Amino acid sequence: MAKGQAKKIPKDKIQDEAKDKSSLGNVQGSELEKKIFDLPVYKKDGSRESVNGKNPYVVLKYFQDGWECFSVWTTEELKSFSRFLTTFSGHTWDSVYKSAGKGPNKGSLGYTPYDIATMKAGKDILEKVRDSISPDIGFFELRVSDKIRLHGFQSQSAFFLVMLDREHRVFP
Repeated sequence: MAKGQAKKIPKDKIQDEAKDKSSLGNVQGSELEKKIFDLPVYKKDGSRESVNGKNPYVVLKYFQDGWECFSVWTTEELKSFSRFLTTFSGHTWDSVYKSAGKGPNKGSLGYTPYDIATMKAGKDILEKVRDSISPDIGFFELRVSDKIRLHGFQSQSAFFLVMLDREHRVFP
């Protein structure tokens, strides 16, 4: 090799290593972590599993209690949240997406993506989270009951719960 020439790594070596590690983007982990977090992995043919068939779960890593906290919820509202968790984890992400719609067509989870700019209240809370992570994050709300909503975003199989909205104040 001539002086000043950089040694190139063959693309096929990089692709083979990615397949061997069963990674997804920057997400890597042990087989146990992949199972616990239900991470999509690379298949033997090099394609990735879709997250659509995965079961969702709730993560509180970015939860903002400055907007509203569970401590103000009534016993019945907390029971509604517990029922929501059971229902939610029994769905796949595909069925969560299909719960979107207007009026009578909206499913039980009421998946509703939105632009932060359209919010009536709580806009600064979500902007703070988005700015600390990525400007590309898309937020959505999920229905717990006729009145109660949860606001957050999805990453892989996880729903990151950011805001509680027990009185439906964000979109009255």
